Amino acid sequence: MKKITLPLAIACVVLLSSCNQRLIDFTVISSKNVTLRLSEDGKGPRTEGKEMKMCGQPQLKEAVDRAIENAGPGYDALIDGVVSSRNEFFRMGWVVKGTPIKTTKLKGN
Repeated sequence: MKKITLPLAIACVVLLSSCNQRLIDFTVISSKNVTLRLSEDGKGPRTEGKEMKMCGQPQLKEAVDRAIENAGPGYDALIDGVVSSRNEFFRMGWVVKGTPIKTTKLKGN
């Protein structure tokens, strides 16, 4: 009986424990369509960023940053974005796709 009790107690502790991890900081987030008035040169072509790791925890912030950086200089935000979790053979991570914008090109009301 003692041989079963210790492994069972350890299994219960592991299964009932949880962890909390910060995924990303948002400046603006919405699941609804939002109309932004941008000049023609304020919107770039759709871009993608990935953060994949074999060991360790991939960071969603890194995937978002890479998507913005892949768009080119001057872009500093994404709109119409999609965040996906991806599991590959021995790797896991995040894929972020979106349309980059230059917030300096936003038009006032």
